[in-house]
Amino acid sequence: MSRTSGSTRRSSKKKEFESRLAADNCKRGLIFSAVLSALLPLYWVMCNSTGYVAVGYTAMVIVAETIELASAVVLLYIVKNAIQLSASAGRLYYFFTVAVMTPLCIMDYGMSGSIMLFVMFMGALSVVPCFSRGEMNVYSVTMIAAGIAMTAAVAADGVREAVGTGVISVAAVAAGRYIQELFRSRERIKGELKEKTFASEQDPLTGLTNRRGFIRRAGVIWPISMRSHVMVGVIAIDIDFFKKYNDKFGHPEGDECLKKIAGAIEDSARRQTDIVVRTGGEEFLVFVQNMNKKEIIGLALKIRSAVADLRIEHAYVEVSQYVTVSMGVACTYPDTHNSVKELYEEADQALYMAKENGRNCVVCDGSMYGRMKNGLGTAIGS
Repeated sequence: MSRTSGSTRRSSKKKEFESRLAADNCKRGLIFSAVLSALLPLYWVMCNSTGYVAVGYTAMVIVAETIELASAVVLLYIVKNAIQLSASAGRLYYFFTVAVMTPLCIMDYGMSGSIMLFVMFMGALSVVPCFSRGEMNVYSVTMIAAGIAMTAAVAADGVREAVGTGVISVAAVAAGRYIQELFRSRERIKGELKEKTFASEQDPLTGLTNRRGFIRRAGVIWPISMRSHVMVGVIAIDIDFFKKYNDKFGHPEGDECLKKIAGAIEDSARRQTDIVVRTGGEEFLVFVQNMNKKEIIGLALKIRSAVADLRIEHAYVEVSQYVTVSMGVACTYPDTHNSVKELYEEADQALYMAKENGRNCVVCDGSMYGRMKNGLGTAIGS
């Protein structure tokens, strides 16, 4: 089983890495096509100003320009919509560009006697694309074929020109492969570092963010919310009498209970900006932003109902025959006079009040929700 899961993990990492390369390839292709479509007309104007430009050369420039503009539009659409065709699109773009630009370079040499356009084109092709190893082998063959075609075109003017063109072609392919290897190594290291960071900020039992991850992410969100004047809130959550549950059913069942409740909380706080955290033991936390006080209390009550709907049998029935949670809510507008730590402490104090006043409820600003009178929170002590 472990060997199979290890193989699956490696396969998944490889697919993720290749997907990242494909997406980057499309972005690079988009920039390359935009630059090339801007430079081609300028190059034609420059050539036309120095003398007569053949009709065939002009037609070839128009074809290349049309392909580059169309490619830019297609690649922009793919990049913006994150379409899964990015790998195929990236490959096809570069192969089409080589197929169109190679005869244009040959025609340019026949007209100007210079291989400068070919040198610039091969130089760009060795740097811009980012392929997987298998793709790079095919791409190298394509570049070599372009080099052979160009070498054959200049061979009529002497061995020196042919050798020079051949050397440039080989150097471009070799440089491209070396640069590709460096790029892939850098991307792989970045991916591994990201994975390690994610693992260090993830609770291994529930898969939720752990305390370390919460501190880092909240530290990023706090100043942004301060600038945007957006309310943030913390819901501190504690499973009622979880120790008694563990004592009766055992720690394996306790772990299953924790995972189910973590799932219920995560299913309730579904926005991308919501951070669901296991702070330790039977304690959880939800950090939200851009919600008002009423909405945050509503989310807490939704979590309370979601946990109750799990109908997990409890060992201690003083509160309920099923596992329940107590919650404390605190919210504020971030500024320089408060902090995430102070907000969490306020939510924790509200949680303490919820536990002291019967549990299985939500407390916010001294009012208890969950056991309501006329739809309103009951003031504690009333």
